[in-house]
Amino acid sequence: MLCLINDRFVPYNEAHLHVSDIGLQRGYGIFDYFLAVHGSIPFFEDYLDRFFYSAKMLNLDFQLSREELKEKIRYLIQQNQPERSGIKLLLTGGYSEDLYTPTGQNLLILNLPMSHHPGDLIGGIKLMLLDYIRFRPEIKTTFYLPTLSMMPELRKQGATEVLYHNNGAVSETTRANIFIIKQGKLITPSEGILKGVTRMH
Repeated sequence: MLCLINDRFVPYNEAHLHVSDIGLQRGYGIFDYFLAVHGSIPFFEDYLDRFFYSAKMLNLDFQLSREELKEKIRYLIQQNQPERSGIKLLLTGGYSEDLYTPTGQNLLILNLPMSHHPGDLIGGIKLMLLDYIRFRPEIKTTFYLPTLSMMPELRKQGATEVLYHNNGAVSETTRANIFIIKQGKLITPSEGILKGVTRMH
């Protein structure tokens, strides 16, 4: 499988960044993730809107135009030819000589086959509660420390995900918006969340 690192398309298992990358050193990065099915990307423009918005809100100076980015994504799909795959866009603040000051950008685009299929979770999953408010929840950052640090406890309890809550109100899980059907109405939180594309539609 090919992926993109800045201006180069390289085999996935040969892709790497220098250790001075500010995303690695300080967690300064954003990402987005969406599906490609038989070469088609549902809600493609909406995901790109969110990616460009996240970059702008964190002052990440993204150099590519929207059309250039779309062209690179489509090229990866054409080359890899997956039936169902995930596209992950990852943008960091670039390499940093002092390991603190952002100096530019590093862009990665990954296109990997899906490891699960629709219906895999039809029986439901167990959620673990966490009293937590994300920093700038409307921005899709790479900061997942609270949940990842809880992995041993998640496994111990047989839970798949964490459900964030605060002051008696739930907000979202680590990787998804949450919806509740109550008395025939579909209810979903509107504040303190990442504005999901599926949720929007």
